[in-house]
Amino acid sequence: MSKDEQLFWKFGKDFPKGTLLFHEGDPGREMFIIQKGKVQVRKRVGSEEKILAELGDGEFFGEMALLEGMNRSATVEVIENSKILVINPVTFENLLKGNLEIAVKMLKKMASRLRDLDEHLGTVLLESQKECK
Repeated sequence: MSKDEQLFWKFGKDFPKGTLLFHEGDPGREMFIIQKGKVQVRKRVGSEEKILAELGDGEFFGEMALLEGMNRSATVEVIENSKILVINPVTFENLLKGNLEIAVKMLKKMASRLRDLDEHLGTVLLESQKECK
């Protein structure tokens, strides 16, 4: 049995297309790692729901609520039949403690997401400034 198969056997679940994994505002008790498939991340902005990202194989999500102990900041829906690892807080902590490579990969990805958000915010502020003139 491969390492991926062992992980899926222990933590994995199959989610059909159309499954809502969680809604914005829900309590966050676990994070998710996509082994195969795709999800869509959406956030309510005013009266509309905007697509923030589509995540696929190898991507993770839900870590913010898990790390902060706060409610979900977005809604996530499965948009392609998926195999996803569901990681609870204890497993997450043990995973990070036992595997420096995973911890570094997650930190790099989180830093990349923050950089993207920072660039997007800069663009929005610049456009807003132009509209005010």
